[in-house]
Amino acid sequence: MTRVHPAGSDVPGVPHTFAGGDLDRSAHLRSDRERIAELLAAGSSRFLPFRELDPLVEVEPQPGLGWVPRVALENIVDVESAALFLGVEADGARFAISVPETVRDGDLGPSTASFQPVREVAPLLSIPDASVAALGRSLTAWHAVHGYCSKCGAPASVDEAGHARRCTDVLCDSVQFPRTDPVVIMLIHRDEQCLLGRAIRTRRYPPGLHSCLAGYVEPGESIEEAVRRETWEEAGLKVSRVRYHSSQPWPFPSTLMIGCFAEALRGEVRMDSSELESVRWFTQLELREAVERWDEAGALRVPPPLTIAHQLARAWLAERSV
Repeated sequence: MTRVHPAGSDVPGVPHTFAGGDLDRSAHLRSDRERIAELLAAGSSRFLPFRELDPLVEVEPQPGLGWVPRVALENIVDVESAALFLGVEADGARFAISVPETVRDGDLGPSTASFQPVREVAPLLSIPDASVAALGRSLTAWHAVHGYCSKCGAPASVDEAGHARRCTDVLCDSVQFPRTDPVVIMLIHRDEQCLLGRAIRTRRYPPGLHSCLAGYVEPGESIEEAVRRETWEEAGLKVSRVRYHSSQPWPFPSTLMIGCFAEALRGEVRMDSSELESVRWFTQLELREAVERWDEAGALRVPPPLTIAHQLARAWLAERSV
């Protein structure tokens, strides 16, 4: 199967996977408990179940999110306390909801519906569906590990229709909000070559796969500073010009990938062996082959097209073919 709207920021107007959604998030409704209660009870509202962070997906005839009515959930989960408000579409409100791991494929809808890992199914979904899947997964993942107040340790309950948690201790009454962690990911280049590395993740990285260097933005640090620091720490190279390219929400569990191009100054590569198992310069021809053969076993390759690393490589090559 092919993606309804192929991702790739080197194609004008086409966003990265998980970006570009058109759902009206209606943030102004989150604090209106009466209105949210009405939407929860409305027959037109639909719920996207997540089982262990995997969304329900209709696989036939075209993969799409497996929205279900409230009645399908009422004997399985407390809808009132578990539903997370995502937004509003023309035909009704949309909620995400976590269901027990004992719920089986087909329990909530047609036999063609099954719970699918977001990373695997996202390339098959439409742009709006992939965006909603990312939002729902990030929210459910955050709630799964924030059951207690970070200030006093008392239990915390769902607030703001799922976009916050409030401490149940009235003397504390602290509110926590979902976090998004910024990550810089950069294609480092010099003299028409680019630098790619292979992280020490042998169980996760297929043979031959190399990718852009990346790392979390630290407190009190700009994007440019993070790019320069990470490049120096992982490859021992100084960077001059840093150019922003694009960004991608990455719901694993909830990061924002900030894609950049970075021009390296003269110097020898000095690899951080605690982070990388290899790092080296690639020619344009090598990179083009790695992009084209990204899914071939044993070949030199880059991550799949749903990743910003893949799209940065494509965009860098496209600039040089003009």
